[in-house]
Amino acid sequence: MTLTLLDLYNTAASQEWAMYDNDASSDSEMEDSLVLALNKAILEIYSSYEFPFRERTHLILTVPHINEYDMPNGLIKRDKAGNYLVKSNSALLKLIEKPSFEKTCCDIPESFYIQGDKIVLYPTPCVKTLVTIDYLTLVIGETASGEEIYTLKNSNDKLMVPAHLETLAKEAIITRTMLNSIASETDENFSAYKKQSEKAYKLFVKYAKGVGTDKAVKW
Repeated sequence: MTLTLLDLYNTAASQEWAMYDNDASSDSEMEDSLVLALNKAILEIYSSYEFPFRERTHLILTVPHINEYDMPNGLIKRDKAGNYLVKSNSALLKLIEKPSFEKTCCDIPESFYIQGDKIVLYPTPCVKTLVTIDYLTLVIGETASGEEIYTLKNSNDKLMVPAHLETLAKEAIITRTMLNSIASETDENFSAYKKQSEKAYKLFVKYAKGVGTDKAVKW
C-alpha cells in the first residue's frame, strides 16, 4: 500500500466530526482547508521525533582552497554528547559559534560554522576531503514522478513512510487532524480524541524505533 494524500483526505473526511465529502477522486474535489489540516498534522508529528526513516547523510567532496558548500535540506543531527554529526574523513568537526579570523588558513578541516545556507569549513581544505553530514530531512513525501516535496498538494502525492509503518502513520495523522480541528478543549469530544491521538502517536513512534530498542515513549 502507498499512502497518498487522497487516502488521507478521504479517511479524514469519513470521521464523525468532518464536514467534507469522503468520496473525492481528484485534486479539484479536495477542500483546501482539510488538505492544510492534514499537512499541519504531518508536520507536527514528523518534527516531534527523530524518526529513523527521516535520517540521511549529506556528502561533500571538497575542492582544494574552497571552504563554502551547500547545506543539506534538513536539521543536522547530534550525538549523545551534543556534538553535531559533521565529519571530515570520519573525524568530528567542532562548531565555531562566533567565527572571527584575520586570515584564512589552508589545512585539513577541523571545525565548521554556518553562514546563511552554506557550511563553511575551517581551516580551508588544501586537498580533497570527504565531509559527511548526518541530518534529518525536511522532505515529507514525493510526487507520482518521484520528486521530493515538503508538503502534500496533489491527490497522488505520496507520504514518506516505510510500508510497514503506513497504517500506524495514517492513524496518527488522522487522529491528530481530528484533535486540531476541535476549536475548544471544552468540546465534549475533545478528551476522547486527545486520548486516541496520544495512543496513535505513541504506537507510531514505538514501532518506528525498530526491533530491540527501548520502547518507552513520552508524549
